[in-house]
Amino acid sequence: MGYSRDEQETVLVYSDGEWSVYSTVPKHIRKFLEIAEMEILEYEDDRPIAIKGKLSERNISIKKERNLSEEQRRKIAERLLQGRKS
Repeated sequence: MGYSRDEQETVLVYSDGEWSVYSTVPKHIRKFLEIAEMEILEYEDDRPIAIKGKLSERNISIKKERNLSEEQRRKIAERLLQGRKS
C-alpha cells in the first residue's frame, strides 16, 4: 500500500552544486531510480516506497511554463513551417 496520498512527498534541497532528494511518491521514485543511484529506505512487497540520495545539478531542470494565446501559437507554427521549407 505504501504511503497514503496525504503522506506522500518529494523534497529537493539544493546546496553546493548538488541536489539532496527524499521521496515517497511512487512516480518520482521510479524516475529518480532511473537517473541516479538512490538509497532505498523502505520496501513494501519488494518495491521501494521511500528513497533518498544525491543528484547532480544537471539532473534537475526548472522551466517556466509558457502560456500562449492561439494567435501566438499560430505565428510560431507559421515560422516553423517557413523554416522547414528553407
